[in-house]
Formats: sequence, structure tokens, C-alpha cells
Amino acid sequence: MHHRLADWAALRALAQTLNQTLDLRTALEAALGHILELTGLEAGWIYLRHEGEQFTLAARHRLPPALTYPGLAWQGECACQERCSSGRLGEPTLMACSRLRGATGDKRGLSHHISIALRDNTRVIGILNLATSQWARLEVADQYLVAAIGDLLGTAIARAYLYEEFSVRRVQERRALLSLSQELLVSDDLEPTLQRLTRIGARLLEADACAFVEADEEGGRAILRACYGWTLPSSSPWPITLDDNHPHLWYLPERSAQLPDDALMRLPPLLRQQNFQGHLAAPVELGGAQLGLLLVNTVTPRSFFDSEAELLGLLASQVAQMIDRERLNQEAQARQRLERELDLASEIQASFLPDCCPLIPGLQIEAFYRAARQVGGDFYDFIEVPPTNPGGAARFGIVIADVTDKGVPAALFMALSRTLLRASAIDGRPPVAVMQRANRLILADSRAGLFVTCFYALVDPVSGHVAYANGGHNYPLLYRRAVDQVIPLVAQGIVLGIVPDPHFTPGEITLETGDVLLFYTDGITEAMNLQRELFGDERLAATLRAASHHSPTEIVKAVLNAIQTFVGDTPQADDMTMVVIKRV
Repeated sequence: MHHRLADWAALRALAQTLNQTLDLRTALEAALGHILELTGLEAGWIYLRHEGEQFTLAARHRLPPALTYPGLAWQGECACQERCSSGRLGEPTLMACSRLRGATGDKRGLSHHISIALRDNTRVIGILNLATSQWARLEVADQYLVAAIGDLLGTAIARAYLYEEFSVRRVQERRALLSLSQELLVSDDLEPTLQRLTRIGARLLEADACAFVEADEEGGRAILRACYGWTLPSSSPWPITLDDNHPHLWYLPERSAQLPDDALMRLPPLLRQQNFQGHLAAPVELGGAQLGLLLVNTVTPRSFFDSEAELLGLLASQVAQMIDRERLNQEAQARQRLERELDLASEIQASFLPDCCPLIPGLQIEAFYRAARQVGGDFYDFIEVPPTNPGGAARFGIVIADVTDKGVPAALFMALSRTLLRASAIDGRPPVAVMQRANRLILADSRAGLFVTCFYALVDPVSGHVAYANGGHNYPLLYRRAVDQVIPLVAQGIVLGIVPDPHFTPGEITLETGDVLLFYTDGITEAMNLQRELFGDERLAATLRAASHHSPTEIVKAVLNAIQTFVGDTPQADDMTMVVIKRV
């Protein structure tokens, strides 16, 4: 009993040695020491059989000096290899060693060896030789012991081969995925990259076919975007509609060895015609939304493993990255086109504004305009109108306006409003009449639902007389030098483009020497700081009063500096426009 326990303990130690490492040669070298201790024999060695029936020495332990490796004794085949190759080496066999027989030197009395073929199921993968003397006998117990040792070695060698094969395959998979990722980084065209991915997917999973099916939810259909190994109709345009009614192919199983039987409904005609049996599917998802399916198929029944499903999932994530990158590229191109269009629109809009302020004796004039976006809805204009009496001095009209929107729609409506206001004022009619006519024209031509606030003043530069009307706009500020006060030009009126017959209250003043008139839009007074406070009318009036002794150009700078100091890092939210007139 004690002897059997020792054998079992030695066998367990051998098994543990073989399981401790996947480095095959290290494991076999260590195992030979346990085997010799277990069998009580002097020396041993292990051959591994490779493709082409070639044997190589994989491990050796306590060889006699005559068999020092490498050396002449190890060249060529030997009797045990020939017997193994011919299928005559089955159970443990005691046989004369042809290498020891031909060796010269100290053999330590060894002349025979016990040989057993090492197997992976039915496939011979090596030979175990345990050297002994010519007087040795192979008892039944020894046969069972060596057979058990051979089984352990065969299992360990097969496991190491599988691990090596798995590792090589993993390296290939990673190399292929890396190649795809690198191609994704440089590729500008999605379609060829998708086609390449389906080819790689079929090769990595050793399948007959691979395809990406996109879910077109808007069209309510499933589209075959890329495929490898499919038989396709030659006349159909690409991409091909795979299912007219089910964009997500909900009826397909995740895995199946018999796809037609496991599908929850009859397969669509094109998929049915492929005669696929083995099936594996992985969803292609982006941001939690399913974009489609990545499929691999075989024409013969096949059950896919979890590791293969994991690999297909990695490929599906590559598809999602490709689609995401394609969308980002398209969005970037669309933004670039929009930027170019907005730049052009900005240039066109700038052409609507006066090139410079008019040079009028007795008056200094300065204007400022800055849009919150590339294009805006504010505008100002100077309009030369005929004198009141023949031979008199020409008058000029000043328009400042603000379309109640931003961006391109406001810019287009601004162009319309400017044209109609200019057409209404060019003949010199009074400001109230200008407002009424412009309102009628805007209502007749505009269907966009936009409207415009407007202030129009008609100035006589000789007398300083200013007549005005207000269409819902901010009240301009008048600085009176004589009293050192800022007064708003109050005049009632509704915005243009809302009601057919609005009422406008006329107003008039006379500019004296040193007086300043400041027209502005709400982007000035509604500039907001980080505490969400508005710049306001009072700050604007105080700034105008403090800078009133300067030129209009300096007054504009003073207002802008005051606003910048007030808002700090808060970005501009609305268009900003000013016109300053000073009588000198």
C-alpha cells in the first residue's frame, strides 16, 4: 500500500509539473526528472513529431556520456522512430536502442529502452524513451505505469500545441484588427474599408461569408452595405435592400448551426438563396443606438464558440468606428461648406452697409457695426434726399434697424427691409410716411414671419432740424450741451411687418452746436455680464455724457470700452450697431 501511495504521489507531482507552464520544452525537461524517479530508470528522452513525419529531440535527462547531445549518435532516424512511423509502436515496448548500439564511450550499461508513442487522441505527436539495461524486464505494472505517464505527456503536449495555436491566432487577430484601425485612420472612403473588413472577418473566423447589414430605420428596411462570400444578382444596384420591412432583422438568432430552422420567420429571398447553415451575428452600435448587424456564415452546419463571438464583437466595434468617423467627416465637410457660404453671405451683407459715413459740413458722423455671428440682422443706412425747396441744401436720412432674429434668416430679411426702407425714403417724404409705406411693402413681400424694429430720422444739416419716426426701436439718445443732459428721443410706433396700418407718432428736434445724437440697437444696452446683468440705458447715457466733448469716433470707442469692461469674458450674444452724429 505504501508503494502504491508513493506512485500516486509521484504521478500527481508529474501532473502538476506538466500543468505549471505552457512552455513545452521547460515542462518536458522537468517532467523527465519525475518520470525517472517514478520508474527507477537511469535516463530518458522525448521526441516530438512535426509535420512531414520528422522527429526532433525535445527533452533529455541524465544521458550517458556516450549519448552526449548533440553528436553523431543522434543523427538520422532510429528503430523507435521507424516503428512509430509505421504504426507499430503502441503499448509500452522494451526494445534495443539503435543509438546506444552505435554510440562509442561510456554507456553506463544501458542498451535498451522502454518506448511508448505519445498521442493526441489518435494522432501520434511524440515518443517517450526510458533507457535500461539488456536484462530489464517490462512487468505488467510497469506497462500500466508507463502508459499512464504517456497519457499525461500526450495530454500536456496537445494542450501546449493548442495554446500555441491559439496564441498565434490571437496575434493574427490583433494584427488584423490593428491593420483595420490604421486603415480606418487614413481612409477617406467608407465603402472599400467595409469590404475589406468583411474579407478579414471571414478569414479570421474561418467562415465562408461575412456581411454588414445596415438598419435604415427611416426607410424601414435592412440594407446590405458590404459582403464577402455572398452570391449577388448582377443586375441589382449597390447597396442592395436585403429586407423591405424589418431594418434590424430581429428574427435572426445570435448563433445557430442551422440558420433556416432557428430563424423566427422565413428568411428574406436574398439571404435564403445563400443556403447558409452556420450563423453568428453581432450588433453594430453607436451611442447606444443599433446601426445594423455584422454577420458571419458557413455553408455547412457549425457551432461558433464564445471566443469567436467576442472576436466578431470587436469587428463590429470597428464597423461602428468607421461609420462614426464617416459621419464626423460628412459633418465636418458640411460645416466647411456652411462656413464658406456664411463667409460669402457676410461679404454680401457688408456690401449692403455704407462704405463710409457721409461728409457733411457742420456735422461729424461715425458708425459701428459688429454681428454676433458671421451674418446678422442689424443694419444702418444713410440716404441722400432732395431739399425741401428748389436750390436748397440736400438733406439726408438716417436709418438704424434690427431684425428680430439672428443668422442667415435675419440677414436675408435685413436685405429686404433695407431695400424697401431706402425705396420709401429716397423721394424725401416725411419719416412717418416712410414708415407707413415701408410697412406695407414689407408685409406684401415677406412670408417668413419675421419683423424689424426701425428708427428713421431726416436731417437738415444747415438748420440742424431733425424729424423722426420710430417703428418699435430703442429710443436714440440726445446729448444737449447747453444743459449737459442726455435725453431719449421718445416716439411711439409699432415694429414693421406685423399689422397692416400701424400708427406712428412724429417727432422733431433741432441740433445745436456741441449736441450729440446716438442711435443704437439693443445689442448695446442688452450686453450681459457673467452675473447676467444688462449694460442698460443708464450706463449708456452716462458713457455718452462723459465722452460728449470728444468726436463721434471717440464716443463710439468709449461706449465699446465701457461695454467690454462691463461684460468681461461673456461672449457677444447679439448684433451691435451704433451711429453717432455731432453738430460742430
